[in-house]
Amino acid sequence: MSAMDTLDNFYLCAQLGGAPGEDRLALDNRNLWPNGSEIVVNMWGIISQSDFVRSKVIQYANEWSLYANLTFKFMDRDAPGDSDIRISFTSGAGSWSQIGTAAKSVPQSEPTMNFGWFNDESTEEVFRRTVIHEFGHAIGCIHEQASPVADIPWNKPAVYEYYLRTNGWNQARVDGNIFAKRAQAITLNTNWDKTSIMQYAYPAELTLDGSSVGWNTVLSNLDKTFVMRCYPRDGIVRNTQDGVYLVNRVRGNQRASGVAYYANFGNNNGQGPDDYVEVSNDDYAWWENGGQVTFGSGAHVRAVVKWNLADDAGRSPLFTRVGFAEKSGEKWNVYRDDGRVLYERDGWQVQAMFWAF
Repeated sequence: MSAMDTLDNFYLCAQLGGAPGEDRLALDNRNLWPNGSEIVVNMWGIISQSDFVRSKVIQYANEWSLYANLTFKFMDRDAPGDSDIRISFTSGAGSWSQIGTAAKSVPQSEPTMNFGWFNDESTEEVFRRTVIHEFGHAIGCIHEQASPVADIPWNKPAVYEYYLRTNGWNQARVDGNIFAKRAQAITLNTNWDKTSIMQYAYPAELTLDGSSVGWNTVLSNLDKTFVMRCYPRDGIVRNTQDGVYLVNRVRGNQRASGVAYYANFGNNNGQGPDDYVEVSNDDYAWWENGGQVTFGSGAHVRAVVKWNLADDAGRSPLFTRVGFAEKSGEKWNVYRDDGRVLYERDGWQVQAMFWAF
């Protein structure tokens, strides 16, 4: 653990927009913005007069717009008019944000987000991790440890003592921000992603098994694919949760390719798929040629998925749309992935080349 990861340096934010003690990447599906929204942002206070601080907030907020079909419109300094997100820079008040469209219920005279430790001396890492995290809340993301599938072995007495001492939080506040989990019925989620920008850093002193998570300072691959699923481009809005990866497999000198199906797309941080169909068992497939696979057989067909990719799909920028897929008449986007290891099985590394949902 580095010097910056000592117990007294684990500052955190509060997520607002739910009742105290309510079940809290995961994303609250009640607070999603309409897909394709332009979200108007205003910055208040003396710190907002700093061109440097202002530029860093704008820079890192827009990281989300590279993947989610949302844009942020930043009002000119001191411009009149209403806004969707209002940022204050009140020192000593911590960093926090309303969750998604819960901000719309806040009076225009009050902030919906606060950055409590920014100034012209703040480091690039502090700007990056804090702004991306808080704007994750602003588009509907909740704390990753609040995912219904997170299972962190908290040492609750130690956690209560720590946040009472450092933040002045009583047990109810700790319960709401650290321990409470959102109900599955109102949550879109991947499996717990400890590398998510929405995951709190926490030291070993706060867990029963000595596990810890350091500062996550960039969007994880699951963060990116997840918000692309929740806010898809090109007008395709999904009402179902399944999806596929077009994968290459490698074991020593052996090569193969197939299609991995996940009933809940996004639950793919190391675990295998719900179904798999091999499309090539002696070399890698040429995915740009298109194709079709059937998961199951006879009366037990789960899905028929076909895909059609652009000729240059494999050379396109990462996480850009490179074609379309279709399942039972439902049209999906296909995006280029980066060849990351999706899961491992029997000595095979299964690499994600494209994904479709």
